[in-house]
Amino acid sequence: MISFDLFVQEGCVSDELRPDIESALASVCTEVLGHDAKPADFSWTVIRRGFGFRGGRPSTTSLVRSRIPDGCDREPRARLLRSIGHEWCRITGATEHEVVVSARDWSWKG
Repeated sequence: MISFDLFVQEGCVSDELRPDIESALASVCTEVLGHDAKPADFSWTVIRRGFGFRGGRPSTTSLVRSRIPDGCDREPRARLLRSIGHEWCRITGATEHEVVVSARDWSWKG
């Protein structure tokens, strides 16, 4: 299974976009990792206004953390991260500087 923890700043990603984002991220995982990523698990956390700052200003940055099957090589992992970031920006209208994407192995303990 693949899981995503999505942290977004209040007002930056509307609730209406969530199904599109979830579908796109699951599709990217299926395409890059070579197996059906559905059902992927999605957890959303909204950071309230006034609780997230970057460079002394209210943040518009989102964090997309994923857990993927163990043993993903470097090249597919890099392609996965780039594709997730691209889809996030395409759907939300965010810039590449407003999203941080990570993918760790499922069994990683850290």
